[in-house]
Amino acid sequence: MKIDNIISVYTICLLSVVLAGCNGVKFRTNAEEYVVAKVEASTVDLYSPSELYSHENDPLGEVFTSFCSVSADHLRYPIPSLSALKNDLRGQTADRGGNALVITECGEQKYPTCTVYLECAGLAYYLKSWD
Repeated sequence: MKIDNIISVYTICLLSVVLAGCNGVKFRTNAEEYVVAKVEASTVDLYSPSELYSHENDPLGEVFTSFCSVSADHLRYPIPSLSALKNDLRGQTADRGGNALVITECGEQKYPTCTVYLECAGLAYYLKSWD
């Protein structure tokens, strides 16, 4: 009976230590960054140059993104779609305060050190009105 009491006390102490040790545990994820980036990108519309230039706008500069896969990297890291690269350009445009994007180029390119190289570029704008 005495041994049972000692085991019970040790069990309670051990459980208390474990629970107290987990008291300040925090989990960090990039989920918030991902959601914010998706929402920002959704506020930017794609336009053709002729469609955009006929409306009052402020140019915000060039935006650029690329992906390079060296040898078998693409087996560990999936190759992004061109749509994903365009969404990155939209996010960059939103970060600059823009709401309109003209894609100037987007596709697979040749690059000396990359087995797969994707590149997209565009011009970011703040479109004032559709009047």
